[in-house]
Amino acid sequence: MTYTNARDLDLGTPVEPPSFLTELPDSVVKSAARTIQILEYLDHVRREVSGSEVAAALNFPASSTSALLRSMVTMGYLQHDRHTRTYRLTRRTGLLGAWVDPSLIRQGTLLNLVHSLANLIGETVVLARRNELSVQTIYVADGGKNPAAPVPGMQHCVSRSAPGMALLAMSDDRELKRIIGRINSERPRSAPAIDASDYATRLGEGRRRGSFTGPGIGLGTAAVAQQVRHHAAGDLLVLSVEGPSSRMNERLDEIATLMRAALHRLAA
Repeated sequence: MTYTNARDLDLGTPVEPPSFLTELPDSVVKSAARTIQILEYLDHVRREVSGSEVAAALNFPASSTSALLRSMVTMGYLQHDRHTRTYRLTRRTGLLGAWVDPSLIRQGTLLNLVHSLANLIGETVVLARRNELSVQTIYVADGGKNPAAPVPGMQHCVSRSAPGMALLAMSDDRELKRIIGRINSERPRSAPAIDASDYATRLGEGRRRGSFTGPGIGLGTAAVAQQVRHHAAGDLLVLSVEGPSSRMNERLDEIATLMRAALHRLAA
């Protein structure tokens, strides 16, 4: 299977397209193979692509291609632009397999900061992104005893935690109103509706402080979350320090100060 060559963005040299077997062995699960081929194709072209382009390039049926792309968005490996109807890889994809060579991946500026903070504060530090109406963990560095238990890939409603608030605070008023409207319309009947005006006020307070406090991603945790403003972040990301409420509540201001100093050094 072939498709148009892309060029290496840094070196300007041709990039050879991955090769695919036109006939997969019977032992290979077709949906699993197609998922990996989609990731390889996106890695090859290094740009946003439409579903129809993926289907045509890989010779997949349009219906199954759409279903696979939607599933990969839900799991956080792809990001979907509703306006252009295109897809691109997320930072979670880039961090997949980081454990294979931790000495290499931790040389990255942002991940080095995550591990440094976990060691300094003695609590779990999380990198998270927004995935539609959810906040999703993409990287975790455990710190201290009895660490909080978020794991990469964990998701929950973006409005219900400190890291979620930090992510929503990056939205303008129009986008925030749209998101809150969707959350309210799609919420379970047992969940209370969000007061959009009150929520916007709380986000404004967090913006002024430069820090957001509240429940963490892990069950029974408290968190301090701050926005990551650096080219290394790529996607809109937040940094969240999380731990048992009994430990965290006494250190919220101290932790916020340490995080702010670390992120200031990152941006310098």
